[in-house]
Amino acid sequence: MDETGFGANLAKLRELSGLTQRQLANRVDGSASSISRWESGTITPRRSDVEKLDSALHAGGRLLRTWESETSGSQLPPWMRSVGKLEDKAVSIDTVAVSTVPGLLQSYAFAREVFRAGRPSATSEELDKLARLRVERYERLTRSNDPFVTAVFPEFALRWTPEAVRIDQVKALLAFAERERTSIHVVPDGTLLLSLTAAVHVYRLGDGTIVAASEHGNGSLVYDTPAQAARIDGFIRDALTRALPEAHTVKLLEGML
Repeated sequence: MDETGFGANLAKLRELSGLTQRQLANRVDGSASSISRWESGTITPRRSDVEKLDSALHAGGRLLRTWESETSGSQLPPWMRSVGKLEDKAVSIDTVAVSTVPGLLQSYAFAREVFRAGRPSATSEELDKLARLRVERYERLTRSNDPFVTAVFPEFALRWTPEAVRIDQVKALLAFAERERTSIHVVPDGTLLLSLTAAVHVYRLGDGTIVAASEHGNGSLVYDTPAQAARIDGFIRDALTRALPEAHTVKLLEGML
């Protein structure tokens, strides 16, 4: 760990404040695992998280300045460090989910079930809002840059929800499959998605730039070098070789109704 970097500064300030990682997490509405990853440098937090940390540790802007210094050194321009902005600029999005349907293609009922499982303390109103925002993401994209979306996910991702939710999601996927700019591929039960422990995405931009990202419980991590993006793209190509072709995927989905 870089002793002068954001993670080291965060750990030092936390220890000087006499707080454990869990105690600090409680003060910023986060988790102890997130604090641990931020301190070790495994994942870079979002600006909103850094502002909460700076305030909780009475750092007077020190943490925020360190974070800004590190992130400004990225090889990507600032707008590219936001996954939402990458979606808005992409001409194509390739996505692989390892345990659920990719967020862009989730139905309202399915998205709500995902959030309910991941946020057991959330209110019904909060779940409704989160699910609505997730569904609106793809609707917004189709009205703007309308990127070509290739999605890969395991068959079992559709089997853990209640039947009514599963049917709602399958119908949504079949509707997506009818779009010329959406390609859906299911990895059948019994076939492993090797090397992947988190959902990954590759964004191809109009100027030919390729940017990759992975999803984690505390946010998304954007990979800012061509080598990193190529590595993630390789994972996606491998997943596609293990998945069913589009026509076979449609037949599988139709059989779930």
